[in-house]
Amino acid sequence: MPGAHKPFASKAQWKLFFARPDLRKHARGKAHATAGGKGTRYRRLPRRKGGSGG
Repeated sequence: MPGAHKPFASKAQWKLFFARPDLRKHARGKAHATAGGKGTRYRRLPRRKGGSGG
């Protein structure tokens, strides 16, 4: 499906996409593709991808 976004992998990636103006245009689409409800999408992500998580 063209134009579909992959979900965020981590909180670090979420912060990066919303902070950088060149990536911000993709941030909302990725946020909506991330599993969870409106208030839980960000909270349920690991701090960083891989490792022990947390």
